[in-house]
Amino acid sequence: MKNKLLLAAVRLFQRPFEGKRILAIATTALGDTLWATPALESLRKSFPEAYIAVLTSPVGEAVLRHNPWTDQIFVLKNFFTLWKTLPNFSDVVVLHASQRFILPLAALLGAKRIVGTKGINKGLDELLTDPLENRNEHEIVRRLQLVERIGAERCSETLSFFLLPEERLPKQAGTVALHPGSKDDFKRWPKEHFIAVGQALQKLGKKIVITGTIEELPLRREIAQEIPGAAVCEDWPLRKFAAFLEQIDLLISNDTGPVHLACALKTPVIALYSSTNPALCGPHKAKNALAISRIPSCQPCLKRGCNRPFCLMQIGPEEVVNAAKKMLRL
Repeated sequence: MKNKLLLAAVRLFQRPFEGKRILAIATTALGDTLWATPALESLRKSFPEAYIAVLTSPVGEAVLRHNPWTDQIFVLKNFFTLWKTLPNFSDVVVLHASQRFILPLAALLGAKRIVGTKGINKGLDELLTDPLENRNEHEIVRRLQLVERIGAERCSETLSFFLLPEERLPKQAGTVALHPGSKDDFKRWPKEHFIAVGQALQKLGKKIVITGTIEELPLRREIAQEIPGAAVCEDWPLRKFAAFLEQIDLLISNDTGPVHLACALKTPVIALYSSTNPALCGPHKAKNALAISRIPSCQPCLKRGCNRPFCLMQIGPEEVVNAAKKMLRL
């Protein structure tokens, strides 16, 4: 019933459109927004005269701030505020969104073409004029295929993040960051393993910094206490954290957004996977990036129902230390 009412309202209030005006929608988290940057670059280079806007989350706005591939950024708000604020568009590309109202909103903006992926739109696929089959391909590739549907040519498959000169920090020589948290517990490598890696690299002369969110502060402090001289990263806003990440020697992290931020900044990174597949969501065509992965212990993976991620225990500290030595040329 909800979907039927939404569809009826869309048909009643659709606007006309003018010219080549493209709206890209990416309203989720850090990594998801970074995965959109090659698609945005391809849009800009394929349609240099077009007006290109992005509807994104507050985190996404921080990611895309100063990005030269877009003309304007709109931040996710409620349906009616966006409907009043957003101009008309000829093309809408839904790169990734988790909100039910996004597709009806896109349809109301007068777009002749609404491109998105089948099966991830809360039952509203019929609002897509150009649906893309959901294949087992990397998320970056999926987003590129979406913009190709409106005629863009693939220009890049690597991530981008743009810092202004005044945002940059001095070089943090000899610094290795450990990122032991993640939004989902089932993606967390055991803290004891992070401690062992930190201790080993500290003995090799590296300065260890524990990074993460404010919610992860107790975990970060617990790990730092076991590594002589380790520091706990300040709770910086995203762009300050990116400036720090740009200047360090290496990031070692669970499967979470900072992995992709490091890739965008061309900072060496080791990322740990098991419950998720790095071929679908790991570093993609990124130099100085290594994904260490194991097959999940449970089939199918329990995901959020997992109380203790046994699969990640298949990756030992020694393997990660040896990989770090190679990347750091120790």
